[in-house]
Amino acid sequence: MNADYDVNILTGLIGATLDSARHYRKVAGNIGNPRIRALFEHLSIQRKLIARELQLQRTAVTGNPMGEGMLVAHPLRLFGNLRHTMDYGYCALIDEVERCEERIKAKYEHALMDCRLSGLSRTVVENAYASVQEGCADMHALKRYPHAEHSHSERLEQW
Repeated sequence: MNADYDVNILTGLIGATLDSARHYRKVAGNIGNPRIRALFEHLSIQRKLIARELQLQRTAVTGNPMGEGMLVAHPLRLFGNLRHTMDYGYCALIDEVERCEERIKAKYEHALMDCRLSGLSRTVVENAYASVQEGCADMHALKRYPHAEHSHSERLEQW
C-alpha cells in the first residue's frame, strides 16, 4: 500500500465533497421552494457525512487527522458557478448543480478506476461514491419536478 497515494486521492475527494456541501448549504438558504430547499439541506448534510468518513480513512492511513478548516484552501472548486446561476431561477440552478454533480461523480469514478488505491481506502471511496450517485439521481429527478415550468421564472433571493 502506498499511503501517500491514498492520502492524495482521499484529500482530493474530501475537498470536492466539502465544496459541494458548502454550496448546497449556501444555496438552500436562498431558495424559497421548501421541497428544493429541503433537498439541498439534505445533500449538504449527506456530503459532510461522506467527507467525515473519507477523513477518518485518511486519518487511519496517516495517523494524522486534518480538520475541515484546513481543506477550505483546497484548489478544487466544482461548484463555483452556482452564485451566478442563482440569478436565472430554479431551472438554471438545477442544470448547473446537475453538471457539478456529474463532475464530482467523475472524480470518484476516476479514483475507483485507479488500481493503486489500497483495498481499505477503496471500500470507503466505494461507499461514498454510492451516496454521490444518489445525489446525482436526486438532481436528475429534480429536473422532472412537476412544477418546474412554474419555477422557471421564479427568481432566487440574492446572496
